[in-house]
Amino acid sequence: MVPVEHFLDKYKSLKLHEFPSHQDKAIGFFSRLGFPTTKSEEWKYTNVAPIIAREYANELPAVQLTSAEILERFPFAKNGIRIVLENGKLNYDASFLDSNTKDIEILSLAEANKSPLIQSHYNIYADVQEDAFAALNTAFANEGIVVRVSRGTAIEKPVYIFQVASSQEQAVISHNRLLVIAEKNSAAKISCISVSKNKNTESFSNTVMEIVTEENASLEFDLFQNENEKSFQICGTHVYQSANSVFSMNTVSLGGSILKNKLHIKLDGLNCETHMHGLYVAGGTQLIDNHTAVYHSKPHCNSNELYKGIIGGKAHGVFNGKIFVEKDAQKTNAYQSNKNILLSNDAVVNAKPQLEIFADDVKCTHGATTGQMDDEALFYLRSRGINEADAKALLNLAFANDILNNISLPEFSAYISSLVEAKLKEVAY
Repeated sequence: MVPVEHFLDKYKSLKLHEFPSHQDKAIGFFSRLGFPTTKSEEWKYTNVAPIIAREYANELPAVQLTSAEILERFPFAKNGIRIVLENGKLNYDASFLDSNTKDIEILSLAEANKSPLIQSHYNIYADVQEDAFAALNTAFANEGIVVRVSRGTAIEKPVYIFQVASSQEQAVISHNRLLVIAEKNSAAKISCISVSKNKNTESFSNTVMEIVTEENASLEFDLFQNENEKSFQICGTHVYQSANSVFSMNTVSLGGSILKNKLHIKLDGLNCETHMHGLYVAGGTQLIDNHTAVYHSKPHCNSNELYKGIIGGKAHGVFNGKIFVEKDAQKTNAYQSNKNILLSNDAVVNAKPQLEIFADDVKCTHGATTGQMDDEALFYLRSRGINEADAKALLNLAFANDILNNISLPEFSAYISSLVEAKLKEVAY
């Protein structure tokens, strides 16, 4: 078991702090909080003991991936701006930042430290005082990425951010850090892909992402998580929206032994629009845990949330979604739905949709359903000569397409759909 003191001692040995005021405070918060236990409501179904039981390398391996390896594995990336974070470090050789594109600025955390704009947003939205893993990330995130979409521009090329865990011998821990700022009247599509270099890589990815959409900005953000079965991942995404902004997030989670997502969105201006779509497919003994929270602070805002889970084997799926409507947030429309399919008798889903409404002129709905596959539909496909595994995969893929169809980048969407289809065949029994 890796004690809290191990990280405190390791922090003291760091030679360089990029954001010392933030980092010193964060390590203090982490020292006070310690690692969460299942006694906490937020961590009721996610036991972090396997994560902190593993010994991680004291020194991260040097970057290993090449541009050719990235493009061979992810051919869709050749048509976009490419950012590769390997074990939390920017791999310049594998990245393609496209210096000809002047409407977007991509900076390392070290470079961003000198910018007043970045400093006004960095570590403002992540809850480091109450979230131990966010505090741990902030303390150790000496490297990371800032993406700034310039005011009044529409970025034509998609931006792909690859977070790759790679190791040869010892397990690695990565504190991935990302800050995205979509300035006024801008538009962009950004996709974050979290993967393992190979099947043997042992890793823990502790990720914090902060996303800001300024007035009239439009941002689609896709998160695809497909690390190997020897990986652990905790990912906190914190979004802040200003007036008349539109934010869409599509989360597809397939891989990892333990995977926990925390998505918090604050609508802090008039006429904000938010779309949240999530798909999680788990088999074996996987645990995939999604916690979401939408905070409506201003009037005339709309949020739409749909999460779907397909759980087989002895896997465990969790959805906990909250919608908060403050007293001044009149004329709010908020929709939340969670739907799950269980493919085996040993599969488990825990769903808890929640509403807290303090305004009186709103339209809010929420609900959750969990069931098994439609036997009549399965019989129909079998009667047409389709074998059972393929028939189940087809039905499950149709169920998943409500989420996948929201990814607007055709090549990227096709790539994810193919992996979802393959995973569905694995968990069908």
